[in-house]
Amino acid sequence: MQGRSVRPREAVVGAVLLIAVGSAAAQEAWKVTKLRTEKVALYDCASGSKKSDYARKDFTDPWPVLGAPTPGGLLPVRVGGKQYCVRPYAVETNKPVAASSECGAMVAAGQPKSAATRGLGDECKR
Repeated sequence: MQGRSVRPREAVVGAVLLIAVGSAAAQEAWKVTKLRTEKVALYDCASGSKKSDYARKDFTDPWPVLGAPTPGGLLPVRVGGKQYCVRPYAVETNKPVAASSECGAMVAAGQPKSAATRGLGDECKR
């Protein structure tokens, strides 16, 4: 039994289609898809000051994520045509967000670490 031979032209077209599909998936826009809490605080990205709250019931369209988290740990997003920042733990995104410690927000720092938070806060200066 003879197998079907693939012509070079067909092979090139197939390879180009595979590359195009792969890059389209890789280029998917990063966005907030859901709010995890009843109200999410919207912050000014430059100063870190709270501007307002956004209710989960009002969330309809995904918010575009405008870049990596700021040094203060806030995630820049576009809400209603304006740029704000949100706490990454308050939202769900279609791509993972790298978590970092919030050194100033360690509430029970004297307690021993559990396995679930292994290494969390190690980079904070004491």
